[in-house]
Amino acid sequence: ALNPQPKIGVQRDPLPPPPPPHFPVGRIGVAAVTAGPGVTNAVTAIKNAQMAESPVLLIGGAAASLQKGRGALQDIDQLSLFKTLCKACVSVRAVRDIVPALRKAIATAQSGTPGPVFVELPIDVLYPFHMVEKEIGGTKSGRGLRGKMVQW
Repeated sequence: ALNPQPKIGVQRDPLPPPPPPHFPVGRIGVAAVTAGPGVTNAVTAIKNAQMAESPVLLIGGAAASLQKGRGALQDIDQLSLFKTLCKACVSVRAVRDIVPALRKAIATAQSGTPGPVFVELPIDVLYPFHMVEKEIGGTKSGRGLRGKMVQW
């Protein structure tokens, strides 16, 4: 009978290590998540993408620009969460900047050593003013500080 066990003192040649996983050239992973908990739940996945040198575009929602730093629901400093994990982190401020920001982020993710990038899209950049105004409690008359800020 054939004994599959090696004899004591005999060494087998080790198997070569498997090649590192690589993303196909020209391809990129994309994830879109909601503001706040959606973004924070993506931290581990983005760290894994960083360690694996995988190009990933994470698009995260954010509170309205006017409410940043004012205690709005799900308003956290999301860019700070990802600045050490991503090759680039950017918050888009105007609709006209969405496509250029995404193109630049994708190019950054794929250039040099591939890795993740984060693009933050505040709700007031994604939706028409009348919808955002209703959500954040603005007034149509423009009276009061919030109305004047929005009209400014």
